[in-house]
Amino acid sequence: MKILDRYLTWEILSPFLVGVLGFILVMMVDLLFTFVDLIINRGVPLGVVLQLLVFKLPSILILTFPVATLFGVAMCLGRLSHDNELSALRLSGIPFIRIAAPLLLIALVISCLSFITNEKIVPYANHQSEKIIRQLIMKQPLPEIRENIFFKDAYNRHFYIKKMDIKTKVLESIMVYELAGEELPQVLTAKKARLQDLVLTLYDGTIHKFDEKGHLSYEAAFSQMKLNLEENPITLADQKTPQEMDSSELKNQISQLKKGGISIHALLTDFYMKYSVPLTSFIFALIGIPLAIPGIRSSRTWGLILTIVIMFTFYVFASVFRSLGRGGILHPFLAAWTPQLIFAILGTGLIIKEVYNR
Repeated sequence: MKILDRYLTWEILSPFLVGVLGFILVMMVDLLFTFVDLIINRGVPLGVVLQLLVFKLPSILILTFPVATLFGVAMCLGRLSHDNELSALRLSGIPFIRIAAPLLLIALVISCLSFITNEKIVPYANHQSEKIIRQLIMKQPLPEIRENIFFKDAYNRHFYIKKMDIKTKVLESIMVYELAGEELPQVLTAKKARLQDLVLTLYDGTIHKFDEKGHLSYEAAFSQMKLNLEENPITLADQKTPQEMDSSELKNQISQLKKGGISIHALLTDFYMKYSVPLTSFIFALIGIPLAIPGIRSSRTWGLILTIVIMFTFYVFASVFRSLGRGGILHPFLAAWTPQLIFAILGTGLIIKEVYNR
């Protein structure tokens, strides 16, 4: 690394780490109130609460990385401009893009680290935290079937249930994806089902069979069908929400639901966001670099204001487009990537303008 690269790396990493720590503390304030209440009023052991806190940290980190990156960029360039070091670099013949390059590279590395964390650590941590909440805090069976949930039984059959009434044991919108004992995959769908002991009775359903190429080879309707279970699905432990799955697991579930003719807009949006969300750190740096330079008078004040404005604007866009994608109004891919694309184009345009104006 050249001297300039090392200098800029240190200048951005120092406030970035401070930002990560600071934003983690801010986002954990609400959790801390909840945790203290668990210890004092519900008698949950301190060790269990600390364990839950550890498992909550990875998902919080994913949210803090982009904001901390933007904060680091704003503080770095703000400090250089405030002390006239940025002007000195420009007057010595160093182009703006050469100053921005190491900052963008660091932001890209942070995005890669965010993706790895979101793919490998966050799903496991979320799953473990849900286990702790259900078993030790809520004192519920592990886990209770809820709306829009998946589980797998002992016969290697994958179930999707849109809604289940625990009291009446009536299920609505069921899909069963089965490979065991069949040469070709088989998908059962039913409007309703009833659970009695270890027998699941499906009503008003359809059987779908597919060939090796994934094409529908057989279809037949049925009014009633019984499935024998070895375990009560209410107490099956192999349940995961989209937040508890990595991208490969979620993709597999989406593929199964798609064959069953069930709406997958919400799951597809979550799937694409597993890739778009980690890239936000790089996008924030891309738009933060040109905006952090003009009109700086106080590096700390401007850096904080810039961070809040860009963060708020982006997450409003992201929330709106996520809802549009999950509701089927907008294609899930566009819903997940449009906010990043808009800010990337804006940031690239501002950088180009800064390059040609100097």
